[in-house]
Amino acid sequence: MNFLAYYEIIFQCVLILLAFYYVFKREYKVVKSIALIFVFSFLPAVSNALFHINIDTVSVLIYFAILFMAMYLGSALKFYDKYKWWDRIVHFLSGAGFVGFGIAIASLNSGISNWGVTFFGATFSITLHVIWEVLEYISDCLTHGDAQRWQKIHATNNHVSEKAIQPAGLVDTMNDFICCIAGTVSAIIIWLIVL
Repeated sequence: MNFLAYYEIIFQCVLILLAFYYVFKREYKVVKSIALIFVFSFLPAVSNALFHINIDTVSVLIYFAILFMAMYLGSALKFYDKYKWWDRIVHFLSGAGFVGFGIAIASLNSGISNWGVTFFGATFSITLHVIWEVLEYISDCLTHGDAQRWQKIHATNNHVSEKAIQPAGLVDTMNDFICCIAGTVSAIIIWLIVL
């Protein structure tokens, strides 16, 4: 077994322990978030087993950090509302991490140059973020939620500067895109140096 396999097992065991803790406390919404993280934690292994997509260790570690930071700390424990920088860090890391997923997919075709593989990784990462923001928008429209901070009255105004002249939802979405692009560009620079 390699380092990543041990890490995945430890990560999933921690999730199981957290789930038992929150079941004992009868906080079932948190258990639901932990269960989703647990299911999504199998994505790298399943993509390798079924489709032979071998994602690099660093990208998988970032992916696990994103799952934990976004779904458990961010949503379940309300870190998105407590810390205005939390959402930006999650989007930066996901921009960087999903480059590795795109590179792994593009690497399946041996006829693509290193530049082409890297370019695909960047566009894959940014495209995932566009899709995510669209899904947030659709979710807000259907459920009258506030994932994009579009409501004028919200429990927190952490995502929007008081001096902003644009609506809160636009500011939140643009901050998400900018952080994603910054993370993607950072990862691409590192990939080009490593290649």
